[in-house]
Amino acid sequence: MKKIAINPESLAQPVGHFDRAVQMGPWLFISGTSALTHVKGPIRDRKLSKGIETQTRETMTNIKRVCEAAGYSLDDIYELRFVLKTRDDFPKVDAVLREFLPKRGFICHGYQGELLHPDMLIEIEANAHKE
Repeated sequence: MKKIAINPESLAQPVGHFDRAVQMGPWLFISGTSALTHVKGPIRDRKLSKGIETQTRETMTNIKRVCEAAGYSLDDIYELRFVLKTRDDFPKVDAVLREFLPKRGFICHGYQGELLHPDMLIEIEANAHKE
């Protein structure tokens, strides 16, 4: 099965030695994405929006950009994994996810952890599939 790297021009280059996403057959595997994904420059110099709702919306918009660049939509997502800086933010994150993914039909995993940028509040990975 052929592996296709997806690195949309609308997003900054990844901060490490990886691609924004990889498509294999009908599957799309999207790397950890944040509100910084579309901001260019060294990660420590990038400025983040304040607030978990805003960062979650920007993160999901960046995931949407990756999906669209590969010919997918948010409706094709079947799995999300997110890391929160603060577990108390989960209800706000869940509300924003409902805006972007109003239909059920996906699974989700949530974790609390330390993120790469000191002001980053959330990072999300996603997997999508379409026939």
